Amino acid sequence: MSESSMIAPLRVANEAFLVSSMIERCPKTMMIRELVVNGLEAAAHAAPGKREVIIGPRVHEGARKLRIWNTGPGLNAAELLQITDLASSLRKQNSLDQNFGMGAKVASLPSNRHGLRYRSCAGGRVSEVVMGYRDGTYGRLRIGLERLEVIDATETCIAEGDYDLSFDWTEVLLGGNKADQDTVAAPYGTSLKVAPDWMGAYLENRFFRLPHDVTLTLMPAIWGGGAPRAMVGLDDRKGEFGRTETRITPSGVKIHYYYDPPEGESTRSARGAIAASTSRGAVVFRDEMYDVRSGETWLQDAPNYGVPFGAKYISIFVELPHDYLVWPEAYRQFLRFRGNDQRHVHMSDFSALVRSYMPVWLAEIIRSFGPGQANYLDDISDELKELLASLGVPPTPQEPVPGAPERPNASPAEAKPKAAETPTEKAEKAQTSSLPPKPKPPVFERPPEIIGLRTPEQIKERALEGRAAKFYPQSHQIFINLAYPAVQEMVSALLVETEVQLGTHEEEARRIATETAEWTLTRRISRAIVYSLSKKALGWRPDEISRSQSTESLSLVADDWAGAMDMARARYNDQLPAAFPALVAPQPVTA
Repeated sequence: MSESSMIAPLRVANEAFLVSSMIERCPKTMMIRELVVNGLEAAAHAAPGKREVIIGPRVHEGARKLRIWNTGPGLNAAELLQITDLASSLRKQNSLDQNFGMGAKVASLPSNRHGLRYRSCAGGRVSEVVMGYRDGTYGRLRIGLERLEVIDATETCIAEGDYDLSFDWTEVLLGGNKADQDTVAAPYGTSLKVAPDWMGAYLENRFFRLPHDVTLTLMPAIWGGGAPRAMVGLDDRKGEFGRTETRITPSGVKIHYYYDPPEGESTRSARGAIAASTSRGAVVFRDEMYDVRSGETWLQDAPNYGVPFGAKYISIFVELPHDYLVWPEAYRQFLRFRGNDQRHVHMSDFSALVRSYMPVWLAEIIRSFGPGQANYLDDISDELKELLASLGVPPTPQEPVPGAPERPNASPAEAKPKAAETPTEKAEKAQTSSLPPKPKPPVFERPPEIIGLRTPEQIKERALEGRAAKFYPQSHQIFINLAYPAVQEMVSALLVETEVQLGTHEEEARRIATETAEWTLTRRISRAIVYSLSKKALGWRPDEISRSQSTESLSLVADDWAGAMDMARARYNDQLPAAFPALVAPQPVTA
């Protein structure tokens, strides 16, 4: 008895509900991805030199509509009817990690209830299907007196005058949700507004690499230029950047580091983008980008990847091998890890790997964008090291990336051959091995790196306007806003409390008071972070620890600067005599 005879396959009791549910749940923004991928895959089967996908406008029913047109084998009436059913595809095999057979239709119909028109030319004849939404049901519209689901549109195309029927092609026209909707400027109607360059921006943030043998062209109305423009994948525009490097891990993960220098610094830059060029980070899988971090989001996330400064000139992409244990979710909006809880794949899952493989030249560029650091930071770091040891805070374990190593392997140049042991060394080794092993010294968490920010640009980049500090647990860094009001309030209090008439030395005294205030708040905030790290041993949950390390909590610590005045006063009064030996050491004002 075969296994198939032992099970009754499940059927769909309410097919209309299931179809509507699948369509309504699909993210609207996936529409363009699905239509473009279908076009690229079909065009790849056209004759060499004639593999094209063109995205442009077309006037239909008196309104401008978005059109995706491609060469490649056309579809006859029966084939066109077949591919417009859900979970149906032609010349492709359905699979969970390759082709679902429903992407373009499901993603497009919510924004094209008025009509989603397919036309395909096969052997000089054009077949047409219009899908839409009527009376609460998604499906194919029945056209003409005969109420046909598929019609012959050959004569109509000849009459319209701009169709070439001498070769095969397929066209999808987005009719939108209303007859008068301009689907070039408003592809999602009023429910989701888009910028004028939305198409170019979307494609540049989706396709890391495009097929080299297929041309994807955007017409002027689509990208805002004066002539048609061919899209080029980001990976193929490496030469436009100041410098790039790809590091490959033993598990096959590729990490791409791109540096696009500020204008004027280099004659080469990433200005060949169709949309406004912007730095970003993303996970790349099978030539497409997921979990894209760009704009302000990337600037805020970048320290986690070892880019505390200059993030607006640096992009990082983590490319997973084709056989990596992930797959796209049903609507291809994001990736999931296979097995276990199948959680979403995020760029942050690879932050430790990105930091480990950071090229030396890029690390030097990042440092060049950073601020100079105060001399007192070494003292604070030593103090934090002692505090971590006294509290017994263990090192934070790095979460391993599935299928990838935590650290890079040594390069051949770094690997040194091991010299043969001498007889004396062998005897010493044998004697040592007979002794009881020495207990390993305890290892504690390392002090976080402290970075002080002074300029408005640096403070804005970390979104610290009106906030005292921000802690990045992944990169183990604290950014301190040294322009926070508490610093100047403490400076004023220190200067008022001295009776010495400094005269021409007032500027130097203010410098000492400012450094003292910065030292006090930096020390106070960084110690608060250390104490928060120790709370795990007391049973605090990760979310509780995270809240204690939040920007809001650290700002409140800084606001209570009056509680640290005794220590600040002692440091200030200790440094003044060293700066002005001719003056008597100042004394605090007494009531």
